[in-house]
Amino acid sequence: MTDRRREKLMNLKRREELKDALTDKFKGRFGHGSSQRAADEMSVASATIREEVDKFATLADVTPGNLARLERRLQVRARPGGDTASEVSGYSVARSTMSRSRSVPSMAGAGIVNNQPGAAGPKVYNWSKLDEYASYLHEQDCIRQQLGAKALQRKLKMDLDHQVSQKQSRRMAETEEERTYHENQMRELEQWREMEKQREEEKQNKIMKEKADRDLQLEYERKLKNEELERKKQEEASLVSKIVDEMETEQKKFERKKMQQRKAMRKVFEENAEDQLRRKQEKKEQLQKEAEAMKEFARTMEEQEAQREREMNDRIERQNQLMAKLQANVDSMKKDAGDNDAARAAAQQDEMDRHFFEAENVKQNRLKQLKLENQAYLLRQMEEKDMRGQDEKELQGIQAEIMRQDANEYNETEKQKSINRRMQLVEHAKDIKKQMAYKMAQSTPAMSETEIALNKPLLQLVHRTLETKTPNGRPVSAIPEEPDEA
Repeated sequence: MTDRRREKLMNLKRREELKDALTDKFKGRFGHGSSQRAADEMSVASATIREEVDKFATLADVTPGNLARLERRLQVRARPGGDTASEVSGYSVARSTMSRSRSVPSMAGAGIVNNQPGAAGPKVYNWSKLDEYASYLHEQDCIRQQLGAKALQRKLKMDLDHQVSQKQSRRMAETEEERTYHENQMRELEQWREMEKQREEEKQNKIMKEKADRDLQLEYERKLKNEELERKKQEEASLVSKIVDEMETEQKKFERKKMQQRKAMRKVFEENAEDQLRRKQEKKEQLQKEAEAMKEFARTMEEQEAQREREMNDRIERQNQLMAKLQANVDSMKKDAGDNDAARAAAQQDEMDRHFFEAENVKQNRLKQLKLENQAYLLRQMEEKDMRGQDEKELQGIQAEIMRQDANEYNETEKQKSINRRMQLVEHAKDIKKQMAYKMAQSTPAMSETEIALNKPLLQLVHRTLETKTPNGRPVSAIPEEPDEA
C-alpha cells in the first residue's frame, strides 16, 4: 500500500470518528431524554442530527466557526417553527486548496483582480514569484489546518471529559447494582443453607430409625443362627465320636500294615545295598581298567607320534633296508612257512607305509603349488591396484588443471567486466556533470511582455500579497492562535 493511499484511508477513518463523536455529542445535547436542552427547545430526531453532521463533514472545514454554525443549525431545528436556511448562514465550504488557503491579504488582493484601483507593481516579473506565492499559500493552509486541528482537539477533549464522567457514573451505578445483587445472592445462599440443614436433620433421623429396625432384625437373625449352630454342634459331636472310633480301628489296621511294609522294605533295602556295593565295586574296577587303557592309549599315541616324526626323517633309508631284508628273507621264507607269513605281513606293512609317504609328499607338493598360485594372484591384484591409483591421480591432475584454467578465465572475465563497468560509470558521471553545468548556466527565465499582459491581474495580486507578508510568514491580519484549554 502506498503512502498516499494509507494517508487517504487514515483521513477517512478520522473523518468517521469525528462524525461519530459529533453525533454522540449533539444527541446528548438535543436528543430525546436529554437534560441539557433549554425550556423552549424540543428534541431533535437522531436521523436529523446524523444528516446535519454528514453534511457538515462533507462540505465544511473543521473550524470553530463552522462547529458553532452546526450547533446553531441544530438549535434552530430544536425550536418550534425555526427556519434553518433563514436564520443561520451556510458553512464556509472548502472549494479547492487555493480558495481554502486564502488569507486576509489575498482577499484584499482580490479587489485588484476585480479591477479595483491599486498599485501597478513592478514592470518585470519572473516565474519564481509565482513559486514564492504558491509556497506562501501552502504555509497559510498549514497554519489554518493547525488552528482547525487544535480547535477540534479542544472540542474532542471536552467531549472525552464528558464521556469519562458518564463512564464513571455508569461504573458507580454498576458497582451499586453488583453490591445489591451480591446481597441478594447472600440472602438466597443463607436460605439455601437453612433448607439444607433441615433436610440433613430429616435424613439423619431417618437413618437412625432405619438403624434401630436393622439392629432388631439382626438380633433376631443372630438368635436363630445360635440355635442352629447349637443343634449342628450336637450332631457334629455325635458324628465326631463315631468317626473317632472308626479312625482308631483304621489306625490299628494301618499300623499293622505299616509294620509289615516296613519289614518288606528293610529286606528290599538290604538287598539293594548289597547290589549297590557290588555295582560300585564293578564300576570302580571298570574305571581303573579304562584309566589304564587310556594311559596305554596315550602312551601308544605318543610313541606313534614320535615314531611318525622319526619316520618322516629317515623314511627312504628304512625302506631301502626293508627291501634288502625282504630280498634276504625270500630264501628263508621258502624253508619256514611260519617265517614266510611274518615276512609277508611285514612286506605289506612296508608297502602301506610307502604309499602313505608318497600320498603325503603329493599333498605337500600340492599345498606348495597352491601357495605359489595364491601369492602370484595377490601380487597381480596389487599391481592392478597400483595402476588404478596412478590412473586416478593422473585424472585428478587433469581435472585440477582444467578447473584452474576455468578459474583464471572467469577471473579475467570478471576483471574486464569490472573495468568496463567503471568506465561506464565514469562516462555517466561526466554526462551528468555536463547536464548539471548546463542547467546551472541557464538563468531564471523572465516573463515575456505577452505573458505579463495575460497574467497581469494575478501578478498584481501576488505582488500585493507578498508585500503584506510579515517576516514570520503570516499576514498582517491573520487570525491569532487561541491558547489550549486546561
